[in-house]
Amino acid sequence: MRAILNRRVFTALSLAAMVTGLVGPVEAKDPAPLKIGAIYATSGSANFLGIPEERGLRLLVEQLNAAGGIKGRKIELTVYDTEGNGTKAAQQFRRLVGSDKVDIVFGPSSSGESLLVLPIANEEEVPIIMHAGTEKVFTPPTPWAFNTPPSDRIVATDLLAKLKAKGINNVAVFSSADGFGQSGANVVKELAASEGVAVVSHEEFNRQDTDMTPQLLRIKGGKAEALIIWGALPGPSIILKNARAIGFDKPIYNSYAAATGELLTQAGPAAEGSFVTSMRLLAPQTLKEDDPVRPVVQKLYDDYKARWGDAPATYAAHSYDAMLITKAAIESIDGEITRKSLRDAIEKVSVKGGNGIYSFSPENHGGLNKNSLSMVLLVAKDGKWVLAE
Repeated sequence: MRAILNRRVFTALSLAAMVTGLVGPVEAKDPAPLKIGAIYATSGSANFLGIPEERGLRLLVEQLNAAGGIKGRKIELTVYDTEGNGTKAAQQFRRLVGSDKVDIVFGPSSSGESLLVLPIANEEEVPIIMHAGTEKVFTPPTPWAFNTPPSDRIVATDLLAKLKAKGINNVAVFSSADGFGQSGANVVKELAASEGVAVVSHEEFNRQDTDMTPQLLRIKGGKAEALIIWGALPGPSIILKNARAIGFDKPIYNSYAAATGELLTQAGPAAEGSFVTSMRLLAPQTLKEDDPVRPVVQKLYDDYKARWGDAPATYAAHSYDAMLITKAAIESIDGEITRKSLRDAIEKVSVKGGNGIYSFSPENHGGLNKNSLSMVLLVAKDGKWVLAE
């Protein structure tokens, strides 16, 4: 009996050896990729946001994949162009989570698009890291949505405190008549009193406007000691040109939406002496050596310029930081990486990024606060942005 069993075992082993010899050694499969989707306005009127966002993300994804991925898993990136259209952004989000089966989504580029996608992300239970300026996308926090840019509230608080420190007590607000401008203007009005600053005048402009002289004349004749512009290009550039033409002599402060070298190009000499409240990426070379965020900002600036051939707009940090946050979250997960475990991990992430020092929590899905070292005040000098502080 034992001899028969031995023969059977021998025969089985022999067959196994023959099969192995025929098919060759079994190669270990690469682990499944981490699937990341992004919806950016890489064309259309908001492409000044979407193009640097896509490039900032691709830059870091390429670097991470070259280093072996995250926890041994390469990143599979899928990016769709929203053209700045909220309806299209919503459709593409559903495509990413339904057909492409991504683990997480970055974007959209604008506040308007983000507000349309927000309820869908929560409905589908897919983590999304948005790049919106309005705090409405994360205040109050909803389960699945996070954000990377500093909010209107952080920016306005920082700017108003600096104006007050300069002895400015009365300001005029000139905002774009869209979601971003209206949200910013409302926050400035809300916070001004607590900072000891009065908003004595408020004007609006539309993105298609080519002349803002009438509004500027009203502001010039009023009691404002300084002008705050809250809107994206090209409006602020036109306002600066119009202001110069009428001899507007009050200091002008732009919001972070105009924190770009393109403002200097569009406005030309009219930008000289104007200010912008900005994230650090706009002028990292002017930061102090002991600035805690400078190493991250300088690396992003240098790597982006080397990869794409030009200096990054501040918007590049929105997506770059989203990837840094996602990397930190994935590295903290011990078990299976799912949409739910990724969401839970992001809510606990603390990391330095291009936009400042993030510290997420169940109460703060924006990750940043007034102590995050997000903002600096820059002034246009000799055609360049330099530190004004």
